[in-house]
Amino acid sequence: MKKVIIATLVALTAAMPTKTVAQETDSIVNICYKALECEDTTTFNQAYLLLYDAYARDNDMMFPVIQTLQKVHNSDQSIRILLNDIYQNMDDKGKYLPKVRQIMKSIDQENVKIVMEIIDKYGWLGKDDIGEDANETLFLCIQHCQDSLIQHKYLPIIKDAVSKGKAEAWHFAFLTDRVRMNEGQPQIYGTQTIKANGKTYLVPLQDPNNVDSLRREIGLEPLNDYMQSFGESFSIAEYLKAEPEVKQHFEHWLYSRGMR
Repeated sequence: MKKVIIATLVALTAAMPTKTVAQETDSIVNICYKALECEDTTTFNQAYLLLYDAYARDNDMMFPVIQTLQKVHNSDQSIRILLNDIYQNMDDKGKYLPKVRQIMKSIDQENVKIVMEIIDKYGWLGKDDIGEDANETLFLCIQHCQDSLIQHKYLPIIKDAVSKGKAEAWHFAFLTDRVRMNEGQPQIYGTQTIKANGKTYLVPLQDPNNVDSLRREIGLEPLNDYMQSFGESFSIAEYLKAEPEVKQHFEHWLYSRGMR
């Protein structure tokens, strides 16, 4: 009997993508009860763990989208954890930087294709639709792609999503600054930084005197608090004094990426 239950469980798991959700849930529930009757702990432990996914699919049509975005989110963030570790240990690991950057670029290109298909099919899905992490993943993949045409396409879509409560205001701010940075323009909200000589520099600001007011309007912390997360600081006086150096580093950054 145990072999029959296990065989049924294996067949059910393999067939899940083509079965209806109700069939999945009911079949797994029945397997759980049969395993309990047979005191088959192994099969029970395998079967009951499948119930949540089946039940979620039964009650949430967006579940496959959420699962896809979870995988995308993991790949997006994992490669950046590795990149950050390299930046923090440049003496020992700096030799890996070009390779990891190239890998990250490939990951970002694949991820943005997935996200674009989702947005184009369903529109911008909010937290109420797919949860906070998946909603943020939509933004992250547009933000991280290096294609200005894609970013320009989705910038007004994010702005509209913000007005409908389906995206955060800071999503729009970050993407706005990223688009301007990639075009060699000064940023508005102070969200974008570049690294040079072991330091983190702000991309040049359009209006340093009012940047904190603009950040406050969209719920971002003061720029000094933000820069402290990079081990740096910000004040208007310091920025204006260092502005020529900041612009020089930014021009080098643009040139190194073929944007000049």
